[in-house]
This record gives sequence, structure tokens and C-alpha cells, in this order.
Amino acid sequence: MIVEELDRTATRANGEVVNVLLRVSTAPSALRMRLPDEEFERVYEEVDLLECLKSARRDLEDMGLLLCCQGARLNVFPSGMTRQMTEGRLAYSLKAGKIPSDDDLVDIFAPADCSEVATLEDQRAAIRELFRMK
Repeated sequence: MIVEELDRTATRANGEVVNVLLRVSTAPSALRMRLPDEEFERVYEEVDLLECLKSARRDLEDMGLLLCCQGARLNVFPSGMTRQMTEGRLAYSLKAGKIPSDDDLVDIFAPADCSEVATLEDQRAAIRELFRMK
């Protein structure tokens, strides 16, 4: 079992920044998310780390927050093989008209600029549009 603790931020629509503490575990995949200033803590156990992240993002969205990490960027999407091989930890940063390569892989928990992240629904819509463009 690999355990990693990460300090990240989330943002509200008004620009307020909230500290988010993540504890990522593998075998089995689990994510513990704690918001010290909000007195919120939850554990997500899913089939892989990407599903854990999605569940955490759903809860944050219910609180009016967007997590500022690579996995929440509009153009980030996994391939089935990469997802299986990395327990959902890596995904592709897609670009219209470009076939993704290993150089486009990102760690879904790596920090991202808060201006680049979106809701789960907006991300799904952006990915659908990107795949239509190919």
C-alpha cells in the first residue's frame, strides 16, 4: 500500500481559496479528503483513484468549491489502458486534433491553476466536444 499526503486548494466562484488535505492510498484505491477550515472530512473508496477523485469533486461542488488539480481541468481524460495500469492516477491532457502521447500524461492529483478547473459536468461536455472535433 502506498500512502501519499498532499496539500491542495479549492476555489469558490467569488475567488475565495480553501485548503484541502488529500491522503491518497493504493491497493485498494482510497482518498481521504479533509477541509480543515470547513470541519469536513470524508473517505472515498472506489474502483480506482480517478473514481475517488470524482466522488470528492462531487462533494466539493455541492459546497460550491472546485478542486485545483490536474484531474479537474477541462481537457483531462484517461485512456482505459493507462487508467488500468496506473490505478487511475494518470490521465491525458488532450488537445484538439492531436493524438495523445506519453508526454501528455498528467498526475490527476498534481496542482493546477484554479482558472483551468471546472465542474464534472463542464469537464464531461468539454471532452465530448473534443472527441467530436477529431
